Amino acid sequence: MTDTALVELRGVCKEFSTSHVLPVDEETRKRRLFKKKVVCAADNISFSIAPGEIFGLLGPNGAGKTTAVKMISGLVRPDAGQAFVKGLNVEKKRRQILRHVGVVLEGTRTSLWPLTPFENLVYYGMLKDVRGSVLKERAHDLLDFIGLQDKKNVQVRRLSRGQKQKLAICIAMIADPLVLLLDEPTTGLDVQSSRAIKDKVREITREQGRSVLVTTHDMHVAQELCDRIAIINHGKLIACRPTDSLLEVFSEQVFAFRLDRRVPLDLFSGIPGIIKSEYEGSEEPELVFQLVGEQQDLRSEALYKIIRIFEEQKCLLRSVSQRKQNLESIFLRLTSDDPDADVLKKGNTCLSS
Repeated sequence: MTDTALVELRGVCKEFSTSHVLPVDEETRKRRLFKKKVVCAADNISFSIAPGEIFGLLGPNGAGKTTAVKMISGLVRPDAGQAFVKGLNVEKKRRQILRHVGVVLEGTRTSLWPLTPFENLVYYGMLKDVRGSVLKERAHDLLDFIGLQDKKNVQVRRLSRGQKQKLAICIAMIADPLVLLLDEPTTGLDVQSSRAIKDKVREITREQGRSVLVTTHDMHVAQELCDRIAIINHGKLIACRPTDSLLEVFSEQVFAFRLDRRVPLDLFSGIPGIIKSEYEGSEEPELVFQLVGEQQDLRSEALYKIIRIFEEQKCLLRSVSQRKQNLESIFLRLTSDDPDADVLKKGNTCLSS
């Protein structure tokens, strides 16, 4: 266990098996009882989260993000490997760990719908040994912070989806946990509430030294909020680096030229500074060049040569635009099934910290 980490996954693996009963065949009148499928949700995943760090875990649907969150919180037992929270083995010290961990799982009913938001917070607070005036004061503060104070005595069943999501976040924070696990925390929230959640997450990490793990499909939220990003795909951890560093790894610059007609791509082969060239679109295709990022002289010379080829081919240049790399474009490249993406992942050993 890393001395400074509040959370650590060490080589965890997890597989799920699903079985389905098939209908009776009308001709043979026989039934094939089971159709079994094995899904690998975690394949030797290792990472740690330090105090005061916001850690982003990104991946496509079914990649294994929620499974990782559940293994940290003790809701799922790994087939192999170990999970630690505050130096304690999750599998062996689950009861102790639950007092230090707050969890928001996307798409689940965390709250009890017959109760009011205030009653939910009191109930869950008492389960985690928060009592008396401290519990009531904290419950009122959280409801006020999240914007549910006027709904505190309304049954949860009568709240909107966004309001239920807000309450789930309050429930996760009622015991003032050292570790906060947020699985799609801004789903169903309006812009103001989403901003309030992000501000609160920053506050409890920067000022109070909490560790926060965030899974999200919103790349803008991840890029804005997270100190470090891990990308998981098909149960494998394919990247784990500080956010700024991950963006630097993919610092190639992309330029798109819109022309009046197509130009053969082989005219640009062999030009130093050009990493890749391709056409995008069908009706008005753009010729897109991926150029080196750090070597400015080489990139500049490549652009001059590209323009000269357009002149020689007597093309009408309608527009030129530069595309900036962001976390969304990097995510799409790394999780793509394109063979080029596999080469990229194998070639970039620096993707893991």
